Amino acid sequence: MIQEKLTILLENDVIDELTYQYMQDTLQFLLKEDVIQTEDDADTFVTHLAMATMRQHREEEQIDSVEPFVKAEIIAAAEYGEAVRLWERIKEHIQVDFPENENDYFYLHLVTLLQTKQ
Repeated sequence: MIQEKLTILLENDVIDELTYQYMQDTLQFLLKEDVIQTEDDADTFVTHLAMATMRQHREEEQIDSVEPFVKAEIIAAAEYGEAVRLWERIKEHIQVDFPENENDYFYLHLVTLLQTKQ
């Protein structure tokens, strides 16, 4: 399903070819790191990442920050440290500077993926 979504986003010029390739690389990384068992496990994360990447490329308005209580829950999660490490490695390949509010959402997605895997 995520592959179909990414193809539709690409074909309709919602994302560009570079972003599409970043998402393919991200999916392979998550599989290799055993964060996900199938590509579709990362559907929500990768869709958000693709859209956030394009917002940065197009210098569009950013999304609102996560609620403070949600951010506190993310930080308190046992998986938070691993989520931060994973996100730092993913960002190296994407080469886009994301604002803090986007990073918080990515931490949320990654914490959720890590909790789901257990």
